[in-house]
Amino acid sequence: MQAAERRREITEIVRSSGRVQAAELSSRFSVNAETIRRDLSALEAAGDLQRVHGGAVARATLAAEGRVSNRIAERRDEKIAIARAAAGEIPPFGAIFIEAGSTTGHLAALLPDRGDLLIVTNALQIALALTDLGHSTVMTIGGRVRPASYAEVDTWALERLAGLRFDVAFVGANAIDLAWGLSTPDPAEAAVKAAILASAQKSVLLTDNSKFGLQAACRYGSIEDIDLVVTDSGLSPTVVEEIRALGTEVRLAGG
Repeated sequence: MQAAERRREITEIVRSSGRVQAAELSSRFSVNAETIRRDLSALEAAGDLQRVHGGAVARATLAAEGRVSNRIAERRDEKIAIARAAAGEIPPFGAIFIEAGSTTGHLAALLPDRGDLLIVTNALQIALALTDLGHSTVMTIGGRVRPASYAEVDTWALERLAGLRFDVAFVGANAIDLAWGLSTPDPAEAAVKAAILASAQKSVLLTDNSKFGLQAACRYGSIEDIDLVVTDSGLSPTVVEEIRALGTEVRLAGG
């Protein structure tokens, strides 16, 4: 492997997982420690990472939050495939939660028309779409609606979530960093996201690979709080194995 190719892969590993050890890189690429030190020095000089004792960390990349009405069209094929791969987690009966988000929005169209399923959401557009589908009981948690995400947040939302339990919660993400955890730019959304995870017997994270390696200001959990990550095949195999090593299952859409 040429140095340029090796350095591109190192950059991807660090971007996705947030941190890497020099010894692991040496073993992975079958090169000596001095070669890896030169690689990391060159990548640091290029602004691609920051060296630390024993390895390197990603330069913090903050997640930007666009309006969900725009985001739902981004990476559309990947998000639909992810939603289809996650749909198998819908239980035969009981209660599920679908969080506001662009990828979770695609899941709504795949939900079965069943009268024995209670579907709770904090997204107005998801509630309307589900209501139009048929006989499932649909409920929103109430609260202030954020224009960027159409998500219901604040005290009313938190009080309702405190009295609810779900068999499965289907959640999205703004930013995922294996060191920093799950995070979002808005503190009100972070509080609701944490409450959703606390209310779920099983949590399923639907996200495309672009959310990995990103950080946002408000942390609300860790990857260990998620039972199953459903993402696309663009996620680095190294990151997949790191997530699995933490005890969280990973499912690649189309894989």
